Amino acid sequence: MRNILLAFDGSENAKRALQYVIDLVRDTSLPLQVQVLNVQHEPIIYGEYVTASLIDDLNAGLMAQAQEVLDEAAQKLKAAGITYATHAVLGNVSEQINDAVKRLGCDTVVMGTRGLGSFTGLVLGSVATRVIHEVTVPVLLVK
Repeated sequence: MRNILLAFDGSENAKRALQYVIDLVRDTSLPLQVQVLNVQHEPIIYGEYVTASLIDDLNAGLMAQAQEVLDEAAQKLKAAGITYATHAVLGNVSEQINDAVKRLGCDTVVMGTRGLGSFTGLVLGSVATRVIHEVTVPVLLVK
C-alpha cells in the first residue's frame, strides 16, 4: 500500500493537489493511505509582557484553525472512500513535512504550489523548493 503525505493548507492549489490524489485513486485503483498534514507557523511574539497563557491561547487558536482546514480535506477523502489520517502541527512548514515523512513512513509527498515563477521563488524562497531539497522521497507538485 502506498502511503502519501498530502500537505494541505486549504488554498486553491492545495485543493487541486487533493483532487489529484482522489483522481489518482479513482483512475488507477491503487490502494492508498493518505496522511493529510496542515502546518501552522508558530506565532512570533515581540515584547516583554508575554505570558505563557497568552502563548498557549495563540497556539490553541492555530490548532483549531488547522483542524478546520483538515476537516475540509477529510470530508472529500471520506466521500471518495480513501483511507486517511489527519495531522496538525506547529512549526516551519518544510521541516514539519520532512519530519512527518519520516515519522509516518510516507513514500511520496503531494502538495500544491503557488507558482510564483523562478525570479520570485528565488527572491522569496519557496516552501515547495525547500521541501524538494529536504525530503528523501519523491515530491509531486500540483499547480
